[in-house]
Parts: sequence; C-alpha cells; structure tokens
Amino acid sequence: MESTSACPFCAILRGEEPGTIVARDDDRRFAIIKSIHPESVVHWLAVPFEHEESTEAFESANGDRFVELFEWAMQQARTPAAIEKEPRLMQGFTLKTHFGAFESIPHPKIHILAVE
Repeated sequence: MESTSACPFCAILRGEEPGTIVARDDDRRFAIIKSIHPESVVHWLAVPFEHEESTEAFESANGDRFVELFEWAMQQARTPAAIEKEPRLMQGFTLKTHFGAFESIPHPKIHILAVE
C-alpha cells in the first residue's frame, strides 16, 4: 500500500512533517526515525516506506519484507554512524514490535531501544 496523508510516518518520509531521520535507504525503501515519545534513552523506529494499517498486517501480507526490515534495523543499529550518534547502542539494544492494541500509530514499525 502506498503512503497516506494521514500517517505521520509517511509525512515524515515525504518531508512534509518534522522528524529526525536517523538512517534512510531509498533503494530498500526503509528508514529509521527517532521516536518523539521515547521509552528509552535511545528509541528509534525502523519503518518501511509503504503504508499498512498495522505491523501485523504488514507482516502477514509481506512476510519476507518484514524479515528484511528487521534485519536491516539490526544492521543499522550496529553501524559506526549509528554508534557515533548514540554511543549507548554499544552496550546493547532491543528490537521489538507491537501487534494489536499496543500499536498506537497505524504504520508498520520495529522499535530499536538502547539497553539501560
């Protein structure tokens, strides 16, 4: 599904809304955006460019792409550029996702959280 005007992640990716893009891969069509409601000292969100109504719907319809996003998020959190931006990532990080009621913004995402 293509981006939607009501989705804040889609708007950030299009440059229409403010947001900190930590990493972007236009070939793979993935980005990492800094969370505006952090649950940790480092809280980034790996998102695909395409919009789906939930992470669960994205995984169900695009299982291989979901795995690719997960792997890409893990790789990006380990890069020298990421560690330079957020040295706490060297201590470790958690990747997680929400399915169901805990997903507050309808767009697929994988959370990257520094271990505290």
